[in-house]
Amino acid sequence: MEKGEFQSEVEHLGQVEGIIQSKLEKLHREKAPLREEVVQERKEMWVENRHGIGDFDDVIFMSTQEAAVSFAERRLEWNELEIQRMTKMAKSPYFGRVDFEECETGEKDRIYIGIYSLMQEETQEVYVVDWRAPIASMFYQFDLGPAWYQVNNYKNEVEITGKRQYKIEDGHLLSVYDTESSMYDDILGDVLSNHSDHKLKVIIGSIQKEQNAAIRSDTKKSCLIYGLAGSGKTSIGLHRLAYVLYCNRDTIKSENVLILSNNHIFGSYISTILPDLGEKPAQTKVFADLLEAGLGEGLEVEDYYSQLKSIESPYAEERKRWIQVKYSADLLEFCIRYFADFPFRIPEIRYGENILATPEAIRRKLDAEGFPDFQSRFERLKVLVRKAIEDYFTEHKEEMCREFLESREDVFSEKEARVLYRRTMHETIQSAQEDVVRLNRLNAKKQMREVFAEYLRQTGEGDREDREQEVARLSDSLERGRLLYEDALFYLFIKVLMGEVAPFPAIYHTVIDESQDYNLLQLCIMKRLFPKSSFTLLGDIYQTVNSLTTIQRYQEYERVFGAGLIQIRLSKCYRSSSDINALAFRLIDEAAQPIAEKYSYFARPVKKPRYIISRDMFSCLVPVLKQLEKYHSVAVIVNGDEEALGVKSYLCKHMEAQLIISPEDEMKDRLVIIPLLLAKGLEFDAVILFDFLHSMKPGESVEANKSREPDESNETSESGEDIARFRRKVYLGCTRALHELYFIEREGLPDSLEECAPYLEVTAS
Repeated sequence: MEKGEFQSEVEHLGQVEGIIQSKLEKLHREKAPLREEVVQERKEMWVENRHGIGDFDDVIFMSTQEAAVSFAERRLEWNELEIQRMTKMAKSPYFGRVDFEECETGEKDRIYIGIYSLMQEETQEVYVVDWRAPIASMFYQFDLGPAWYQVNNYKNEVEITGKRQYKIEDGHLLSVYDTESSMYDDILGDVLSNHSDHKLKVIIGSIQKEQNAAIRSDTKKSCLIYGLAGSGKTSIGLHRLAYVLYCNRDTIKSENVLILSNNHIFGSYISTILPDLGEKPAQTKVFADLLEAGLGEGLEVEDYYSQLKSIESPYAEERKRWIQVKYSADLLEFCIRYFADFPFRIPEIRYGENILATPEAIRRKLDAEGFPDFQSRFERLKVLVRKAIEDYFTEHKEEMCREFLESREDVFSEKEARVLYRRTMHETIQSAQEDVVRLNRLNAKKQMREVFAEYLRQTGEGDREDREQEVARLSDSLERGRLLYEDALFYLFIKVLMGEVAPFPAIYHTVIDESQDYNLLQLCIMKRLFPKSSFTLLGDIYQTVNSLTTIQRYQEYERVFGAGLIQIRLSKCYRSSSDINALAFRLIDEAAQPIAEKYSYFARPVKKPRYIISRDMFSCLVPVLKQLEKYHSVAVIVNGDEEALGVKSYLCKHMEAQLIISPEDEMKDRLVIIPLLLAKGLEFDAVILFDFLHSMKPGESVEANKSREPDESNETSESGEDIARFRRKVYLGCTRALHELYFIEREGLPDSLEECAPYLEVTAS
């Protein structure tokens, strides 16, 4: 770029910064009066006025005062949010530009694209367009040449004549690129080379075409975004959430969206994304919150991580067998059908000696209307009972009023007879509906036992003695109030189907991260708890660590979210360096289960993952950590809590390190020690997998095998499923690292990973 053109860009940036500063000055001037207005409105409402309500005028007055306070508070809140936005925008007002020519009119135009929009109030001229605006989609979607953008279902066709990308830091223009698609890799490489600080970052300046398609997919529909580790699922899911808020400003606010994860560590990891994108923070929950609220008090429930640890025991075969049954799609569908067609007990509806409706007649009407779930059918049953009584009373109104007038000593006028008529009808309706409720007063625990027993009887699962023992164990657990995790999920599902758990109708969009770690039972619970919500599901089936409690095929999501579920695959991985990704791809591309779809990774070489063999592993740990001091975030990842405690005990004599062994923890320190299951979804500049391979014992090491004479007795007894699960755990651990990856092991590579040796730098210490 010529010097004069660069100077022109500097001048344009100065002009934009001038507008921002003017806005900031105005906003700051307005802040004090707005704050004073809020104080004054509150004072008028709560100090200077009466609190008692004597008549209707007082009600109107109080309502007006509340509205005035609310309006003043909203204005102050908007002012503070705008100050935050403009302050952030002052550091980097925009990152891209698109020059284009309208095909229909031949008019030439250009737009600058930034994190927020910016307009000069006096001239109404737009200087920066919000990255979520329809016209801004051209920046991500098209290269030079024909393009289009759509507004209100109208497709505007244009010719893109130029694209630029800017690097602006602290208000200074550092570089300008005239760009085509090939340039994005340079920009993206620069972004990816940055160090991580335990917080997910805004990526609006480096969003790729496939990622843009995922972000801007139909906000009214549920969307599954899937891809391998490091393909940007979490970032794209949260940017899509910001896009949902932008496109539905009149109907969806931050308090109407929910981000759901498996632990609170992830909640802290993504906590800054929406505020950095100019939105208020969304609600964040873990599934355990929903479970606890739905089950209520008085139950002791095993947690999710304890279940995972338990089923990895070689003595858990019986438990795993029943988990498979309880999480099965067949049992789910059986339960849904059971409660959708629940055989409610219906009383005979009478008034005196007259039969107003027989149970059979009401049941025929109820079944014919086809209400799909227990609660709606039950409410409809009460409506049908009321209607039968109302119809009878309406038909016999004159006759009944006359009878009341003639036969009742306390009725002296037609008006009193009509009052008694209405009262009698309401009492009859209330009595009949109370009978319906009394006859169908159900106990969720009893229903759970009965449904499960009936399902086992119909399907013939196991032999009769096994079935009876499992039902008896379940009954005993319910009575004692101590439930295994899978039983708690099943119990919650029964309560949800029975309408005993209140849904969340104010949630309009839900993001579920690591959705592959949920089973169909959990997904079905969430779909029913958030009946008005669309969903953004983020998943990677190659990051599942067991086949019992997780989604194994992307097609399974359709069982819950329907065939209309949008499915978008992110085919390129960006997080880890080329060397780490090469190893990761090899780990999951097995002969027994090859990667079903084509994936690639971003070319960013750093250094080969290093495999250090040492009998005294701890002696190697501190020197490696010293080499990694340049990074902002480093993790020592181990297999379980016991190993994590051991590493912490050793490192406390040498350096500061944060131990994370609870899903309630929050990452705070540069160096963390964390078990693999809690590291899911997170990323670090550098990762050390410590005593990681052999503590899982997937088979003997390569070197140990070579030192022995061939003998059938030395062959590993591990099944193909065990090996696949082991490799996926290693894949999961490897892909937490952005730049550098180390293995510190007491032995060489296990024989099940022998073909990974070319991707590693192996040294002995």
